[in-house]
Amino acid sequence: MDSANVVAFRKHSGASESILAPTDGSALSIAGALKAVDFARRLQTRLVVFSAIPPYQYPIYVGGIPFEYPSQAEYQAQCRAIVVGYLGLVADAATAQGVQASQRIEFNANPAQAILAAADDEHCSLIFMASHGRSGLSRTFLGSVALKTLTLSHIPVLVDHPNPDEITQAEALMKESAIET
Repeated sequence: MDSANVVAFRKHSGASESILAPTDGSALSIAGALKAVDFARRLQTRLVVFSAIPPYQYPIYVGGIPFEYPSQAEYQAQCRAIVVGYLGLVADAATAQGVQASQRIEFNANPAQAILAAADDEHCSLIFMASHGRSGLSRTFLGSVALKTLTLSHIPVLVDHPNPDEITQAEALMKESAIET
């Protein structure tokens, strides 16, 4: 590789610069977030671990709302408890590697827009996220948060495709921490 074609990623002097690592709690996204931890350690920068949760929706039934359906407050509390678990897993891994990490949770129906808003609010200079790497019809029908984020972002987005071993390691770590995969 010709060194003239290599562009270095430089950490700016601003103390508020950081990397945003979005995760949805899947083993794939946790594996990507753990790689973001290592990347942040190498750059000696702060890491923001982020998750967007779908907002509460009232059920629509002909006979009314079922008695066992959670209230909005219960839904949000349950979601936060789950998300705090896997964000904490990544934040703990960051702390163990000497990386300053913070956690951020938002309720938003559009994960890509939520990622971009969080990156802006946290003064991030990079978004580091995992992707399944789908193509063709599967990407068309299933959509891609990574693709939407890449398309809409005004800051660099590093999209990683964790290998099966990295995903297996993330699953094992999640199991150790009693987080469902």
